[in-house]
Parts: sequence; structure tokens; C-alpha cells
Amino acid sequence: MSDPAPPHPGVTPLRVLIVDDQPLVRQGLASLLDLEDDVQVLAQAENGRQALHLADELRPDVVLMDVRMPVMDGIQATAEFRRRNGPPVVLLTTFEEVEDMTGGLNAGAAGYLFKSAEIDEILEALWRVHRGEKVIHPRVAQALAQQLRVPARLEPSGLLTEREVQVIRALAAGQPNKRIGQQMGISEGTVKVHVSNILAKLGAGNRTEAVRRAMELGLLRDETGG
Repeated sequence: MSDPAPPHPGVTPLRVLIVDDQPLVRQGLASLLDLEDDVQVLAQAENGRQALHLADELRPDVVLMDVRMPVMDGIQATAEFRRRNGPPVVLLTTFEEVEDMTGGLNAGAAGYLFKSAEIDEILEALWRVHRGEKVIHPRVAQALAQQLRVPARLEPSGLLTEREVQVIRALAAGQPNKRIGQQMGISEGTVKVHVSNILAKLGAGNRTEAVRRAMELGLLRDETGG
């Protein structure tokens, strides 16, 4: 009798590197992810430095990483992954510190979730960032938005750069990256970098949400104050 066919024939497994300084957390995540036929846990690391070494060796598709760790924390490691053009990083945390959230997103994290998230939510985030999307937990976005509303009057220059303000206004007008680049005299890739930075600074999960938050914060008002 022949062996049964694989559950998802033709599907290339998503290769994941898990990083957490707590062995039980690492092993628990690995055990749950290993239950998925389309996910392969390549290795586990206990800090950011070890994760960078393993990533160079194993070439994972995505990194699932804790924020607070000894030796090298998740924010430092995320920034280094970004500098090396490494795999996308999904940060996991038990803390709701806004400083951690802004630090992680500004460092280049593609996703930011809490460890209390269901495994299905984590799986969805891993696949989405692998496709090039950003995944920000609603509580993270809400915390960042609340922090941004603290000043009574917040000028655009105090939050976004002048160039980022131009980009968010173009997004609000519904213009695609290519058109924005042509109008601003920059490459489409540079536009994408600006968009990524805007999403991180506004704590937005997508362009539509970024435009909405920019409107709430008064960043889309014209220069005459209208």
C-alpha cells in the first residue's frame, strides 16, 4: 500500500526562525508551528545575535522574534536584519510599552503582535509579512495613536518629514507609487521606503489606515490651515 499524498501538494513550506530567550516559549511556538504542514521551523535562537548568525546560515523566509532579550534584543536585531536586507521580522511581546512598539516598527519590523495572540493569528501574520505586507496588532496601533494625540497641536514637521508629508498627501489623493515617484522625482523603490516609514510612525497596518490617522492628526491640512 502506497504512502498517502501530502496534505498540501506543491506548497513550499514557510521557513521560520524562532527567537526568544525563554526556552518554554520557543519550544511551545515551535511545537504549534510544526503541526502545520506548510510551515517548517528551521531553528530556535535565544537572542538577536544568535538569530543573525542562524539566519545567515539557514536563510529563513521570516523571523518570529521576542522584543526583550539579553545580549541583543529584538529591536536591535530587527534593525540589523533590515540593514542586511534580511528576512521580514514579526516581533512578539508581552509588554504594552509604547517605546518598544515605536522602536520595533522604526527598526523595520514587518509585524508586531502580542504573545497572547492565538496561533492562527500568528500564522496569518507570518504568511502576510512573507508576502510583503505589514501586520500590526490593533492594540499596538491604538496605543501609538493615543501617544500621537497627546500634544494639543501637532505640526506635520514634528511627526513626519517634509517628504513623508508629501507622500501621505499623495496617498490620500489615491495616487500609486509609480505616479508619486514621477511627481516627486524619486524612484518607486524610494516611495515604498517612505510609505513603510509612514506606516511605522503612524502605527498603521495599511495605506488606508495611514491616511485616516493622518487626517485625525491634522497632517493633511493644507498650508493655509484649511
